[in-house]
Amino acid sequence: MRGLTLDDVEFYYRHFNNEKVIEGCCFPGPKSLEAAREELERYCIAPFKEGKGIRLGIVRKGSDRLIGTCGFYNWSKTSCRAEIGYDLDPTHWGQGIMTEALRAVLEYGFGKMRLNRVQAIIDSENTKSLRLVHRLGFRKEGLLRQNSYFNGRFRDDICLSLLQSEWSRERKRLLPTQRFSDRFKYKIRFVRKVE
Repeated sequence: MRGLTLDDVEFYYRHFNNEKVIEGCCFPGPKSLEAAREELERYCIAPFKEGKGIRLGIVRKGSDRLIGTCGFYNWSKTSCRAEIGYDLDPTHWGQGIMTEALRAVLEYGFGKMRLNRVQAIIDSENTKSLRLVHRLGFRKEGLLRQNSYFNGRFRDDICLSLLQSEWSRERKRLLPTQRFSDRFKYKIRFVRKVE
């Protein structure tokens, strides 16, 4: 994984106008490259600069080509909590990439960011995403009825969470005999491009 920059605007525009990605996220994509640039700055770059979150680009090992994003937003340092968000190019679905990326991001969140709670708000119709977070140890907390409005109708969201104490147990269950951080193909690194 790597940090996102304004150089990633074409990926952002193309990715968030993919019908399957939009359906999973339940928000419309940017209508132009300029709108994509503004969203990329607002949702991915500014939160990191302001210490309010982190959004990383997912790349294949040995490549710099983005295939998705994941990270934290609404980070409360006082309450030690954040919300998690993620998306992946549909051509890469079903390969375990997002599972691996989220494990690395959760490890970073509970370790370096000192989070105690990570929350996920997921559209009730996004069964693949719900299965993913359940595999990672998230627990359902409730249903947010008609919480979103997308494609002309109100939609329910599911609220799930994972606590640091649960993650500590989950790490042992997932990989009992090897150091957790050694398992990942994807290393979190920050790339700063000099303009």
